[in-house]
Amino acid sequence: MITTILIAIGIGLLVAILILVFKLPTKIQYVEEIQVNASVKKVYDAVRFQEQLMDWSAWPSETNSQCAVKNVDGQIGAQTVYLKKGKQFGYQEVTELIENEKVSFYLTSKAPFEQDTRMHFYLRPVNKNQTNVSLYFDNTLKKPSHVFPHVFGIVNWTHNMHLKDLAGLKKYVETE
Repeated sequence: MITTILIAIGIGLLVAILILVFKLPTKIQYVEEIQVNASVKKVYDAVRFQEQLMDWSAWPSETNSQCAVKNVDGQIGAQTVYLKKGKQFGYQEVTELIENEKVSFYLTSKAPFEQDTRMHFYLRPVNKNQTNVSLYFDNTLKKPSHVFPHVFGIVNWTHNMHLKDLAGLKKYVETE
């Protein structure tokens, strides 16, 4: 009797996992916007210079990690390296710069699931001292490990972190 119940539970879990594998999306995309009271040049520099970005980004404090900048800061190829107990577990790299318009990043980390993560900041001056900032997040997860970020709330947590980042950017450029 107990064996039959355990087999039924096991089959039920297997069916549930298979449904999740085929139903949950592998592509996570969203755009968030914020208007800041700062010039587009000031905002552009705050995003492209990794040393400045780490001053306003929520990620180091929320993940209890340390950061270091590799390569020439503010240029394509600059990396913010994430460290935990002195060991690197990921980085973000500047992959595209269009002066006062766009900063793009590629992100990678040692995670239990494979992913291809890109993030773009689009900047549009509203007037001399106001800038509209759009954060475009594009993440492709690989099957079947894409189930874990959905089930364990990592997708929502990441989205909330980006909202904190935009609020941090706003506060940083408006008080600098």
